[in-house]
Amino acid sequence: LADALNVTLRHCVLVGGAQLRIGGLSESTARLMPHVLVNMTNVTSMEGTIVLHGAMPLHSSVLLANSTLRATVGGSQYVPTTPGHAGFRYGPALVLDGVRLLSTRFVMTRSTLVCGGESCAAILVERGLVAYLSSVFYMDNCFLMSRAHVMYALVSDLLVGDGSVFSIQNSSWSAPSAKPQEGAFVFRDVAVAGGSVLQIVSSTFRLSFAMLMANTLTVTGGSWLVHRDNEFCAAYVVYVAAHYGMAFRDRSVWSILYNNFTYGSYSSTIANMTSNWSPPSDTHPIIYGVCNEAMGSPVTDYKEDLNIGAPVTVLDCGACTVEAVCFAARTSSISGCACVCAAGGHGDTCLPAAVPDGLGPLPLPDADDTEVRCVHGGSISSVDYPDPGVRGLCFVNVTFTAAIVLDLLRFDAPQQTLNITLLQCVLVGLSIKGGGARVHVNVTSSMLDSGALEFAGDFGASSQILVAGSTLVTTSSHAVAFYLPSLGANSTLLLLDNNIEGNIHAVYFSIGIVDGGRIIVKGNTLIATEEEDGVESSVCVCAVLKGGYFDVENNTMSAVNGVYVFGDTVVSTAGLLRVADCDFVGSAEFLDSALVYFGGYVTLDGGAQWRVEGNNVGAALVLSIAHAQHKMKLSDSGTTVVLAHNRQVDDSYSFADLASSDAIVASPAKFVVGCNLQGGEEVLYDGVFPGGVVVFWCGTCNDDAACYMPGTESVDRGSCSCSCKDGWYGASCLPFEVPDTVVLPVPDRAVDGDTSCVVNQTLTKITLNMWKTHHCYVGVTFSGVGVALTFYLESMPLHLPINITLTGCTFREGAVLRFFGGAKPAGSSGVLIRVSQAVMRSSVVAFALALPQHCDIAVTEVDSVQTSIVQFADTISNKFGVLLLLNVVLNASSLLVSNVRARASRYWGFGLYSIGTLSLVGGSSLYTRYCSFNGYTHLFYLNILGVCDHSVFALLNNTMASGTSLLYQHDGFSVSGHSVLRVVGNSGSVSYAIYSLNSWTVERSSWLDWRDNDVGVGAMFYDSGSAFVSIDDSSVVTLTGCDMGSTGLSVSWLSRVDAGYRFVAGCLTVAGRELTTAAELELHGITDVTTVAGCGECTKEGNCFAPLTTAVVDCRCRCAAGGHGDVCVPAPVPAGPPPPPPPPPSPPPPPIGVCIGDMVYPEVAQAVGGGLSWLCYRNVTFSGGGMILTVLIGAMAGDVANVTFDGCTWRDGAVLLLLGNAYAAVGSLHIVVTGNTFIDALLSPEGVFPPHTNITISGNRFTVTRLIPRSGLELGRPSCVSMNELAISNDSAVVLSGNTFQTEMASSCAIHVVGSALRVSWHSVFAVVGNKFHMTGVNGTLIYLEGSMHSSSLSVLNNSAVVIRGNVVTRPVQCFMLFLWTFGVESHSAVVFQGNDMQGSLAVLFSRSSCRIYYNSWLQLSGNLCRVSPLDAFAFQYPKVNLRDSTVSVSGNRFMSSTVALNVLRISTGPSDLTNGVILFACNTVNGEEGVQYIIPSVYNVTILTCSDPCALAASCFPAYTTTASSDGCACRCAEGGHGDACLPVAVPEPPSTDGADLCVRDVRVDVELNAGLGTSVACFVGVTFAADFVVDVESMSGSVCNVTLANCTFVDGAILYVVGWRSDPTAGERADVLISGLESRSGGGVVVANRFPPGSRVTVVDSVLIAEERVAYCDAYGLGDASACLMLHNVSLTGSVLTIARTHVAAVFRDAVGVLVVGGVALSSRGALYVDGLLVQTALGLCVSVEGGVAASGGSVVAFFDRDFLLCKHA
Repeated sequence: LADALNVTLRHCVLVGGAQLRIGGLSESTARLMPHVLVNMTNVTSMEGTIVLHGAMPLHSSVLLANSTLRATVGGSQYVPTTPGHAGFRYGPALVLDGVRLLSTRFVMTRSTLVCGGESCAAILVERGLVAYLSSVFYMDNCFLMSRAHVMYALVSDLLVGDGSVFSIQNSSWSAPSAKPQEGAFVFRDVAVAGGSVLQIVSSTFRLSFAMLMANTLTVTGGSWLVHRDNEFCAAYVVYVAAHYGMAFRDRSVWSILYNNFTYGSYSSTIANMTSNWSPPSDTHPIIYGVCNEAMGSPVTDYKEDLNIGAPVTVLDCGACTVEAVCFAARTSSISGCACVCAAGGHGDTCLPAAVPDGLGPLPLPDADDTEVRCVHGGSISSVDYPDPGVRGLCFVNVTFTAAIVLDLLRFDAPQQTLNITLLQCVLVGLSIKGGGARVHVNVTSSMLDSGALEFAGDFGASSQILVAGSTLVTTSSHAVAFYLPSLGANSTLLLLDNNIEGNIHAVYFSIGIVDGGRIIVKGNTLIATEEEDGVESSVCVCAVLKGGYFDVENNTMSAVNGVYVFGDTVVSTAGLLRVADCDFVGSAEFLDSALVYFGGYVTLDGGAQWRVEGNNVGAALVLSIAHAQHKMKLSDSGTTVVLAHNRQVDDSYSFADLASSDAIVASPAKFVVGCNLQGGEEVLYDGVFPGGVVVFWCGTCNDDAACYMPGTESVDRGSCSCSCKDGWYGASCLPFEVPDTVVLPVPDRAVDGDTSCVVNQTLTKITLNMWKTHHCYVGVTFSGVGVALTFYLESMPLHLPINITLTGCTFREGAVLRFFGGAKPAGSSGVLIRVSQAVMRSSVVAFALALPQHCDIAVTEVDSVQTSIVQFADTISNKFGVLLLLNVVLNASSLLVSNVRARASRYWGFGLYSIGTLSLVGGSSLYTRYCSFNGYTHLFYLNILGVCDHSVFALLNNTMASGTSLLYQHDGFSVSGHSVLRVVGNSGSVSYAIYSLNSWTVERSSWLDWRDNDVGVGAMFYDSGSAFVSIDDSSVVTLTGCDMGSTGLSVSWLSRVDAGYRFVAGCLTVAGRELTTAAELELHGITDVTTVAGCGECTKEGNCFAPLTTAVVDCRCRCAAGGHGDVCVPAPVPAGPPPPPPPPPSPPPPPIGVCIGDMVYPEVAQAVGGGLSWLCYRNVTFSGGGMILTVLIGAMAGDVANVTFDGCTWRDGAVLLLLGNAYAAVGSLHIVVTGNTFIDALLSPEGVFPPHTNITISGNRFTVTRLIPRSGLELGRPSCVSMNELAISNDSAVVLSGNTFQTEMASSCAIHVVGSALRVSWHSVFAVVGNKFHMTGVNGTLIYLEGSMHSSSLSVLNNSAVVIRGNVVTRPVQCFMLFLWTFGVESHSAVVFQGNDMQGSLAVLFSRSSCRIYYNSWLQLSGNLCRVSPLDAFAFQYPKVNLRDSTVSVSGNRFMSSTVALNVLRISTGPSDLTNGVILFACNTVNGEEGVQYIIPSVYNVTILTCSDPCALAASCFPAYTTTASSDGCACRCAEGGHGDACLPVAVPEPPSTDGADLCVRDVRVDVELNAGLGTSVACFVGVTFAADFVVDVESMSGSVCNVTLANCTFVDGAILYVVGWRSDPTAGERADVLISGLESRSGGGVVVANRFPPGSRVTVVDSVLIAEERVAYCDAYGLGDASACLMLHNVSLTGSVLTIARTHVAAVFRDAVGVLVVGGVALSSRGALYVDGLLVQTALGLCVSVEGGVAASGGSVVAFFDRDFLLCKHA
């Protein structure tokens, strides 16, 4: 270059990743070139980057002034060029790449640099930054903000040498990152040499860890390091990593003057000048400290206060020396504190290089230099406030990519009118907040498609807001809103010629007082899309008009209401409220829809007017007032209401509804009504308005109706025209004139055609550009409640094809994928949506409202686990579902849900959930196929469904492990207009295939296709007791090929049938029997069949959609034009993935004498037993909610049938269903279930079993931690064995012996009789003997006989018995045996409750209904031991016992530990039937003494014997089968037919021993909070996964020695283990032995050990791992406050007891982390011991072990810490 180069950028914008690159030269070349002047002023950068590279020629200048540079890690396109760093992103706004300043000035002044995102850097330095040869680098009056770094160097040094100056002054830095070892100003090495200066002056640093970070900092050659007059909020100002890394040589000086040091966000304890620093032995630093403060106190000891490891010369405040306050090498002397410079000294402190001109804050400009310059074009995501003095902002043809907030208080233009102009802009939300100044806002020809346009705050007098010619359409509650305290005189709000659409209100005005201001809404289209609450409106007004004007004129409005006036309305002082010449269409759903709707009182006075005139109204009233108590009050002269010249389209609506309100018209005020038309006829007002109303008729002229009289000079009644006074306008002489507007076309928004994908990221905050054709996400994780990936489809460029693809993404912890449509289907060029291979964890995909036409949507191959509901809106959740549909309309569109595998933790969820109305129209289709659901109540829940106009709804080939229904319909279904509804090929153990609560309509050549569904033992239909399907003469219903337990129909299900309808039915299997004839179908409720279909037969009507089928060949449908798929449906069948591979085949039935064994059974719902006499499974594992093995007794055959399950394992929701059938073709039946393990699995004998059945359930172990659902049963409580309609007779027996039942949930039961009574008859026995019951949860019941109110809970008849004998109960329960309804024992039958060992209860036997014991029958309660007395009674019979020739015997029962008088038998009322009945009591004791009570009405015949009385026969022997007692009177001699020691009518096996039973809970998952040990002495858990808090409260346990064991357990989802000792000194002799071994918690949980442990106790935590990455949140109930650590000891007192923590790893990596925290201290006495052995603790520079409250040991106690390791701890 021959001459200097000038580069100037002024008022420029960098957007969208653009880069401005200024490339320098090599250093050798730069010395040869003429200088360069770079001037960058008023530059705005949004995601752009300015890059300076290389060496500047000598004497060059680079200026960046008055600029704003913003960038983010995700938005910036800059890629580092430093080797090894190309894969990293820092989002820099400015890059200095190998910059060498040679006698060069680099000045950055009055500028803002901001970067966002993890690890971002506002300024990035690569390949070093060098200032030589008297160069200067000045950062002056700048604001820099970053998430991480302000200036960050990649493997680069900072060198300031040869008399150069590097200065940061009058600036503000903010970098709040709390990460350790992360600084704001980071270089590898920093060197200041050769008489140079590095100064940091008059600045504020709000940081976290460190301001300057480097490996080394050297100041040599008489150089100067200055920190003067700053405020540092950081842990360290200078952090040097190397131990001897700071060096000052050659009389170099460090001045620390007038600074203020406070804590940063990293630490609340550290505020140091340096890190640990000792100067090298060869340096002698000269350091001056003058008038500094640390944490508000003067610094006196620089070592102690600021951690400076070298001597500091301390001067008093105000004292000055040359070395301390000046650059001594260029200073001749000092005068006071002013430096006198020698030759070569510059500025106030005699710096070695000249101070650049133009520094300092921008001076206020001259009055004529306040021009508002416009930004033209481009995209902007944020807006900075203008420079001081500039009067506003202007944007022309700008696209805003984020919502903008303008706070006019931040504008610095005193005494000026602020101007905000947006012309042809695209907005996604704009909020303008007034600050009291006069403002002119102009939003013209612009577009808004999300968010809202809002105005709030105080807009000064004579302000004007104009919104004109714009399209403002949003899904927000309103599109335009004004929140103003007042609208003052001469202020105007103008909404002219806009298209405005919002959800609830198009325009919302909330203005305290319109005090002389004007509001004009004219020429707009105003739409409110929702019709929910009846308050939706085109215009909503909440304001008081005091002399102001509100004119709504010539608008087109559609909403529930046109103008909704909210609350009480006051128009006064000549104010005007006018609604004129509008076209309004209301809502047919609301009868009070109105053009003008008042929600409160209406008051007009002081000459005010309210005018409703010249409007066209459809489907609405003209005027409505909400409630009768709301009145209209008119008073004062000139006050007028005019309702005139309005036209209602039809007469189906009233003209007005004043809700019986009384208008109070106080003369001379006027209420004028006239010439209103309704359906073309003039309205008659009889009864519409109260008295005092002035009525005129069409063809006459009323002055007040024709003219606004305050502005009218005269009225020509002939023409009914007005002559106006000066200053009044229009034909009616109004007080305002609507200005003319120049409306330009709304901008054609530039469409982003980027087709790239977001790949492998984790997103917790999402901002989308809707004006984009392609959205692609691959392998992205969306995480957290509130994280919503939301697509507003109508805000997208639908004139182009739209493609939205999500592949392999994960949604978790409440994240939502949402797609919104609009009020009605919009036209489109096609919308393709693909969600495939997704993983969903407590998340949902949702579609809402009317989707655009031509949508092609597929949600496929989803793996979903729902453990919590997802809140979609305030009142809407997904009910644990995978797909949520809200009032969805599909028009010429398809939605496919395929290959979804979903599991829910709560049984009452809905797999697919449709709220409101689901409408399929115009050839649309919705297919759900190849999906599997586990843990759901309903597969597809529908509220209202409408399928019409050649559309298809299909539920095909789905499976449901268990639940209530495949398809649930709450309200109406309609299938019409050549449409199809298919439920085909689905299977599952559900109660009903179709659960309908309302009517179905099938009409106009439509088809219901219900074929090939298999619901096992469930019913095909829910019996609502009435018909629910209406079919016309052109439609078809097919019901064939289904397998069910019953049809569920008690009446015909066809409610209306027109002649010519077709109903094809047949080939149905009901309870194992195939229905082949019309008679068989009718027997099961299937009537009105027109064609009985045989299996394998195919017809056009039965197998195809007949209107589009030409023929059926080989059972294949041949389609006519317009027919699609295998059955010729009227809409295209969406393509999707193939069906999942079938499960492996179940093994074939074994030959007689052989067992299926030693295998894992496939997870299938399978029925077995058909035609077999032998069925045996040994050591087989059955698992999963889809595993339901049904043994069909009715299908078995043979003289002797044997069914055996030996040593099998059932887990994770598996069900064994033994389905009885009285008509089974077997001579005798033997079922043995022995040695099995049921872990969260269910054994379910059901139905009527044939004669000579023996069912033995022995030696099994049942463990239940949750409710296990089972099809056909509505189970309300967790249970181990569930029975329904179980009936045995004719020498049959069901014996449960030697089993262990263990439940871990509240209100659980071991044996549950559901639905119908347990029936035992004709020499049969039901026995529960020798079992052990371990019920952890509260309110448990061992045997819960629910039954039915229509029958009973238990029926024992005809020489039969029910025997409960020799069982052991280890924990308190609510009841041992509960009868919900009546029970009956009749005809030589007995119920025996004998020899059971129990803990406490409310009552042992409790009957909530009357019982009857008739005809030589016996109820015996004898020989039982209650270790804790029942609270209410041993046996509580409510209300009465009916006895007829029978006996109740209560004898030999022992009760312990009673603190109150004990009631043995309590009967509330006398019998209704008492004939020769006896109640006998004998030798019942409390604590060995005879002191029990009997509460029995006196009418009963009661005999009471003491222990010294002779034995009574009826006390121990069944009188009906006993001849006499033995010689000693206490043994029974049985008559013929008597069995056993009590002479029962049937033989009962002796109970096995219950000693040595394993009571550990093993290998289950617990999802609810659990309090273990309540009322027992043993709590044991092995291999258990806890997903909720687990409390071991030894004080609530029973016995003198409490044993608690947790071995190899895992705590997930933040679950916490609380080991809580005694709160006060326990009773002498009590102790606890707690062992926690192999515990693993890696999800933010912890362990708490609290309170007192008495002598002999041991608490051991060993071989465990506790890891938390965020603060552990402990329960408030234990008084821990906000304390947080992985392992906490709280108020621990060890008196002669031992607490051991051994071989345990604790890691706390959250901020201010603590590994082990002692709160409230540890007290040891009487040889107590605390051992901490082999503890490994690591924290993120936190505290490894922290003790608050001290450790006190006395009386020979021991505290031992040994073999510990501490990593990354601030203190061990």
